[in-house]
Amino acid sequence: MDSYEAILNRMKDKYTELSGYKVPELSDTDIRMKLLAGEIYNSEVNLEFLRRQMFVATASGEYLSMHAADRGLSRRKASKASGTVRFSVNELSAENVTIPAGTVVATSGNAYIRFLTDADVTLNAGSYSVGVRCTAETGGEAGNVAANTISLIVTDVPGIDRVANAAAFSGGADAESDEHLRKRVLDSYVTIDNGTNAAYYKRLALTADDVRSVNVKPMADGVGTVDVYLGGYGVRVPGTTVTKISNLINSQRELNVRVTVYAADVVGVNVGIEIKLKPGYDFLSVKSDVTAAINEFFSQLEVGESITAHRLGRVILGVEGVYDYGFLDGENAHFDIDDSAFAVLASLLIREDT
Repeated sequence: MDSYEAILNRMKDKYTELSGYKVPELSDTDIRMKLLAGEIYNSEVNLEFLRRQMFVATASGEYLSMHAADRGLSRRKASKASGTVRFSVNELSAENVTIPAGTVVATSGNAYIRFLTDADVTLNAGSYSVGVRCTAETGGEAGNVAANTISLIVTDVPGIDRVANAAAFSGGADAESDEHLRKRVLDSYVTIDNGTNAAYYKRLALTADDVRSVNVKPMADGVGTVDVYLGGYGVRVPGTTVTKISNLINSQRELNVRVTVYAADVVGVNVGIEIKLKPGYDFLSVKSDVTAAINEFFSQLEVGESITAHRLGRVILGVEGVYDYGFLDGENAHFDIDDSAFAVLASLLIREDT
């Protein structure tokens, strides 16, 4: 696409060629040409934008969502992280203390993330603490906070002194990215959904926002049986979602077929690696990039997808600054995942090879 300056210069050159004179600066003709060149450039920018939105491979945002809708797909919304917090008192109270549903707690420090209690809970007289489930106020991966990071009581609760989360929160995920949605749309062209095959059941299962991946096993228990395993965003899919998808699929399944829906098991994987840096690179900076790359790799794993040392190695070597790598002694580099489970990164240890 031509730049504004290229368009304007071409117009002026043509004017000089035809008239024998250069366009005087700030003349009426010069101003008219500049205005016209600007409009032509804006038109070319709009045409280029529309050209990109015409194709699934280059479309983005709402235009990619429109392509998805043509294939019966929709962009999955952000899901909220959840976990358990414990409200405590410094001294035993003689009376019960009620903590109402919707009580707001939050993390301290720069990453201020708010959570709401899911239900009313009572700290009984004679007790020091009580636990309750909490859900992030907004969806997104930011809600997957680490253990012992929630310490602020935003909603004043008389009689309660402190709050804490002994375990990390999980289940939070950002709204589906363009790249992930694009892959699903392109896959829909490769494996045609015909109302009876695995692709059909997979499409139905992925309509739930908290389902990230699906594994469909035809003839699971003989002819006419299908098992469907649902994988969440790093956590086991809740029973309510299993029931919802089961009802949906069984209301639209083919005749004489028994479809059973399960929540896929979560398999925690521990990864330990040693990296050798290229000259001039800082270990902490490269370590951060490797951590992000490995986390992204695990976030894209499907139900039933195994992990090999070769695949992990490609991810590590793809990070700028990494010259070589190796797995730490005693660490497994290959992980076979059952068809009814999906892998999540349980821990990651990265050392520098000096």
